[in-house]
Amino acid sequence: METNYEKRGYLLDDFRLFHLKDKNGTNIDYHYHEFCKLLLLRSGYGGYTVDGQRYDLKTGDAVLIGSQCVHRPEFEPGVLYERIIIYISPQFLQQQSTPDCQLEEIFNGKKGAVLHLENPEAIWTLADSLEQELEGNAYGRVILSNGLLLRLLIALARRMQNPDAAFAKPIVPTNSRILDILHYIDAHLTEDIPIERLAEEFFISKYHMMRLFRQETGYSIHGYLQERRLLHARELIRQGISATESCFLSGFGSYSSFTRAYAKRFGTTPTGRKGAPAEETYE
Repeated sequence: METNYEKRGYLLDDFRLFHLKDKNGTNIDYHYHEFCKLLLLRSGYGGYTVDGQRYDLKTGDAVLIGSQCVHRPEFEPGVLYERIIIYISPQFLQQQSTPDCQLEEIFNGKKGAVLHLENPEAIWTLADSLEQELEGNAYGRVILSNGLLLRLLIALARRMQNPDAAFAKPIVPTNSRILDILHYIDAHLTEDIPIERLAEEFFISKYHMMRLFRQETGYSIHGYLQERRLLHARELIRQGISATESCFLSGFGSYSSFTRAYAKRFGTTPTGRKGAPAEETYE
């Protein structure tokens, strides 16, 4: 569970929409995407784990997953699981953003990864209109589809900005100190973070912290830190930054250890050619 996550799904368009309904449950390992993902739960209940934090889901919830976020859905067989899933290119979000409306912020997880929609019908109606437009071949289909997606995202963003917005609280980790440690690691990702420093920062025994961290998140501290750094380095390389610079900008102290970890994690060296798209999945 620590450093063997795989990239799943691929996106060649600005966005794609999938409307799925089944009672099969889910059996999907932890994975990540290089695009943002929106899931609207139309029916069913279950769980979703995003970057080490597990949330209970109920009908009407919106799950907001940013690019590179490690996640996994958890739904039991026999329960009708209906969802609309939209893959969205980060580049599309950047192109459509304005100084006062940065669309990628919807997926940054600062308030949480799950938004409870008390009255989800308006959001669902926009998603249904988008689905219908994408299925047709009418004049102006691309322009209208882009507009409908933007309306949907802005409607969600406005609900998120409402002071009464109900963001789900993660049920794991249940220990607030471990949640604080997760946030601290993410905020200081590019710095040297020895285990001793974390223990001192949070006034906790080193060995107790290590046991508690694994118990609460399923990760070792080293595994979580390396995974986040590798994903960060991969994103920098994708943006055109050299492998060497990406290595040190991501907090690695040794280029040789970085290349070994990168090759083991992604199946290619940092300077190697990108492999074929992974097998497509909708989760």
